[in-house]
Amino acid sequence: MKLRVYQRLVFLLVLGWCVGTASLLAQEPVELPEGVAPESEWAYGKHLEQLEEIMKVSDLAAREQQLETFMKKLHPKSKILQYYESFFSRTVADYEKAGKSQEANALSSKMLQLFPNSITLLSQTLHDAVQKQDHATAIEIGERLQAIQPDKQTTVILAQSYIATNNGPKAAEYSQKALDAMGPKDGVYFAYWLASYHTGQKNGDKAVQYYNMLLKAYPQGTPAGWEAAQWNSVKGTAYTTLARAAYDKQKFAAAIQNYTESLRYSPKSDLTYLSMGLSYWKLQQLQPAMDAFAKAAVLGKDQAAKAQEYLEQLYKPLNGDSLDGLDEMLAKARSALN
Repeated sequence: MKLRVYQRLVFLLVLGWCVGTASLLAQEPVELPEGVAPESEWAYGKHLEQLEEIMKVSDLAAREQQLETFMKKLHPKSKILQYYESFFSRTVADYEKAGKSQEANALSSKMLQLFPNSITLLSQTLHDAVQKQDHATAIEIGERLQAIQPDKQTTVILAQSYIATNNGPKAAEYSQKALDAMGPKDGVYFAYWLASYHTGQKNGDKAVQYYNMLLKAYPQGTPAGWEAAQWNSVKGTAYTTLARAAYDKQKFAAAIQNYTESLRYSPKSDLTYLSMGLSYWKLQQLQPAMDAFAKAAVLGKDQAAKAQEYLEQLYKPLNGDSLDGLDEMLAKARSALN
């Protein structure tokens, strides 16, 4: 009886030693015969067999460790390295199937370090970051991906991410690249963003360039994804910017034309009527100047007092140094606005 127990213990010890040895051997790349190159098909086949044995390890943490150890011991020219990423990916999937999301995420992060130039890994990580609105990660991964393989979609993501994080210079850089790649019609959002950005930077000529671009892209209708009211507001701002730029260059007729267009989208803008009045005044067209000032005055907004002052300056000398009849002009302006 004691002999049987002893024999059983010896058997278990030998079995454990064999399993341990097999596990250890699985982590050692097969020794290549003399004259066989590490990038050869023979070496690839042998390494693949060994890796498939490692993939049978049910303890996922142990499998992960063995995969990493085996990889480090491979010759840098080993052909299997071209496909090594897939073995880690299968392990990530197995972690997820086992409900071990934390371990799966940790291995995914490690893979980015092990395979820093993997288009597949970087693209998937970028996609996940966009889904989570993780702009910092989207920027980090997007820049890495763009350096390896420039792509229109990545450019757009980088532009959007830099805009979301208020990084003006980088947002402008990538918005321009996105606009170049997409064209004015599909890239109209970036044309508008660039116009707004350059307006804020006091770069009027650039702002005019982009506003002209978006107006030419959509002379009629509304871009996909935009509400009509939102787009009308953009067009109103565009024409106002063009008018202001023309006024600054003393092109008063062009300023009046663009101010008139802007009123189609914002018909009760006191600032627009005031600016139109000033433009007409510069051209010595005094009656339309007074009509514009009168409308700005009766709107009763921020520019009302200034408009009233200008109106009286023009009206009084033309009316025998008297303001008689001015109320009728204001009433007419009020009626025209209603």
